[in-house]
Amino acid sequence: MKIVVFSDIHGSKSGADKISSVVSQEKPNKVVVCGDYFGGWSDSRECVYRALSNLDCVLYLVKGNNDYPSDKYYLPCEMEDYAVMHHFGRVLFFTHGDCYNKWSIPPVLRENDAIVYGHTHCASVTKHKGLFCINVGSIGLPRDGCPSYVVLDEQGIWQKSADGKLMYHLPWQE
Repeated sequence: MKIVVFSDIHGSKSGADKISSVVSQEKPNKVVVCGDYFGGWSDSRECVYRALSNLDCVLYLVKGNNDYPSDKYYLPCEMEDYAVMHHFGRVLFFTHGDCYNKWSIPPVLRENDAIVYGHTHCASVTKHKGLFCINVGSIGLPRDGCPSYVVLDEQGIWQKSADGKLMYHLPWQE
């Protein structure tokens, strides 16, 4: 099982193009986008729609703080408030990050589970209070200077730059 996670496209054409390129290279089973598809500083709805529609894998869309009910007409599937999956021997909780994050943990998570989010536009992967806390950064408008995404697989968490270079790896087992 391989899951690729993006966040914070914000209507960026280059961000949408990077999603297509990354998914083509990584060949995941699932893609999760942790919100903020449009809104903000750029608005290439058609590019975002095309990039997400053409993915050859299962797609989960999580709602961000800049996403509105009318955005559903520009997305290939429904947005959910969060997504919960059971993989790699743990619960994975995907959210945008404005409500739940490293400092505000949802009650369904236990030790060694993972919370995956964006919102801050700055990538980080840490273990905090027994949980894997994964901020995927932003593929469209990074505040840390590097468009990024995350790969989750049996070996652990792989934080990568949009061009596929490894930024950080944290194994599930230490």
